[in-house]
Amino acid sequence: MRLHLALVGALAAPSLVGCAVSAPPDPGPETTSPSSTPATAVVEVDRTTGPGESARTDAVVARVVRVKQGAVDESALRIAGIPDELPAGGCIVPSEASALNPGQSVELLNVGPVSMASDGARNTLLMPRTMPDPAGVVSGFFYSARSADAFAAGSRVTFKTSGGTDLPDGFTISANAPKDLTAVRAVFGDDGALDVAWDATEADPHDVVYADVLSPAPHVVLRCVASDTGHLVVPASHLNSVDEGQLAVHRLHRESFRAKGIDPGEVRFDVAKVITFRR
Repeated sequence: MRLHLALVGALAAPSLVGCAVSAPPDPGPETTSPSSTPATAVVEVDRTTGPGESARTDAVVARVVRVKQGAVDESALRIAGIPDELPAGGCIVPSEASALNPGQSVELLNVGPVSMASDGARNTLLMPRTMPDPAGVVSGFFYSARSADAFAAGSRVTFKTSGGTDLPDGFTISANAPKDLTAVRAVFGDDGALDVAWDATEADPHDVVYADVLSPAPHVVLRCVASDTGHLVVPASHLNSVDEGQLAVHRLHRESFRAKGIDPGEVRFDVAKVITFRR
């Protein structure tokens, strides 16, 4: 579901499964970066509510990715647990397999303690974790946290690192959180298509909305993308006679950033509402 330092979470977002470890040691005064190659950073902040009045869950994941040679590409991001499978428009069936470059290895950098702060919400500390890697192609740490209320909708959110052995210079970045999705509904039309609607009164024209058909939940069998205009149609031809199920409607907001040692970087907010539908 897009780019390069990673803070993450959500229904169809990268997995938070990993092994918690002790915080990486702070760099000593002589510490220098092992490579002058810029890293790619993706910060992902995901919120999921529903179906019904189910409790809200926020997930945050941060990854700083570097490869030994060249620039970080989509294959490296997939290896690091950061897939980006959104069509420019219309619908796709998300693939299970990832196109990986043979022999490629990825470093997840130690950037020291990572925290997140938002107006109207308490500060969140992200814990360092190691990623399960039976193939031996990923090394290092990613950072993650779960919270019932990590950020306030529509607020300014700040992420801060103090620096670690792989990236001694800490950095601070800020991004605007989107509004939560509200008034989400899905109704079958006379033609058999599923009409999806939501409140787009305060929508950002740069944001996109995508709807995941879940069957059985939470497995994504179909994904459709549209602009954040309040209306999206899942064609009847894509539903394969599905009469009922769950639909996860996501609002995706992305902001790019740069920091010393990181080029490019991106913060991604993904707020989702899960609803049920029936013919």
